[in-house]
Amino acid sequence: MFSWTRRPSYQKRYESGGDEYTVRQYRDSDRDDLIALYQDVLDPDLSSAWLAWKYETNPYVEDVPIYVAEYEGTVVGASGFWILSLYTGETDRRVVQPCDAAVRPAHQKRGLFTQILELALERLDDEGIDLVFDFPNELTQTTWENYGWRQVQHQELYYRVQRPAALIDAERAGPAEPLLDRGTERLARGYLAAVARRRSSTFDRSAIDVERTGAIPAATLATLYRRAVPDAFHLLRDETFYEWRFGNPYWEYETFVGRYDGSPIVAVVTGTRRMNGATVTRLTDVVPLVSNRARAAAFGPVLESILEVNDDAALVVAPSDSVPQSVLSAYGFRSNDAPPLSLVETPTVHGVCVLDEETGPEHWLVDGNCLSDPDDWCLTFAEHDTG
Repeated sequence: MFSWTRRPSYQKRYESGGDEYTVRQYRDSDRDDLIALYQDVLDPDLSSAWLAWKYETNPYVEDVPIYVAEYEGTVVGASGFWILSLYTGETDRRVVQPCDAAVRPAHQKRGLFTQILELALERLDDEGIDLVFDFPNELTQTTWENYGWRQVQHQELYYRVQRPAALIDAERAGPAEPLLDRGTERLARGYLAAVARRRSSTFDRSAIDVERTGAIPAATLATLYRRAVPDAFHLLRDETFYEWRFGNPYWEYETFVGRYDGSPIVAVVTGTRRMNGATVTRLTDVVPLVSNRARAAAFGPVLESILEVNDDAALVVAPSDSVPQSVLSAYGFRSNDAPPLSLVETPTVHGVCVLDEETGPEHWLVDGNCLSDPDDWCLTFAEHDTG
């Protein structure tokens, strides 16, 4: 385990608008205040179980890397810093993904997030962590740009719309909602039936046995990962990673392993939860991350099993980097980079920041790969702190 020793000196006073704040590292006694803040500002479902999984049991750090702003004895602002192990193409190194930034409305626009961030950056610098990668919202992106943050890409995702009526905002649709429901359902069923007919002879399921489990078989997944490790930036996937990463209590995870003659060829971890009233299933992780002929052949039967199990999901979402796009297309997935999805979907921004004072092109190079080049990254949803 990486060391991250609590240091009480990481604390400062800050005054804004005539009010005085204390900005400091999170303490165990802050738990109730922090959860209340997150529930009120970010998500009412966030809980102590979520905090324990994401921060307290994180195997890559011994302490809880959250910084808070305190006002009159109450936590009114906070931001988390998710410590992870990134494989760079040659070695692994600790990196941070900023997340879970929240400030109560009465204390917003007072520079609290910037103050929290600056104190955390002091700590990161002392710990030798100088690489940030994230998927920011508009507010945090604007702040990070002051520190040299650079956009890598709008992350391409693939969507299979199965129950479009569940995605329609009833309030905005008004009296037309029933008509829209029936029309969109017919369109979706017709489209998916058409692609099913076209692929009927494409994938031979008879040679591949698909094993489904509600557990996370860490050893099997890590073994598959090691068979073809990409020469690109991605989170290191070993047994430690898999034993921890999919403990998020707000997602229901399953693993589908495609086997040929008893040997695992490919595995997919799915995550399912209700989001805005609709059931959404993600292909959260796929191993091996690098495709070959055997993996591509096995992926079709595995994906078909996933879709059969999740037939009631309104939406199934897949990453683009690690899944054969020909297979996704054959099963009715559409890219958010092209119409019609590009017209209605807000793209996920992926960015990086190097926390040092160097300048020039070499600033962005790590082990021969360029941090700001999308071709030098291999991402699934496992790299995202939200799932």
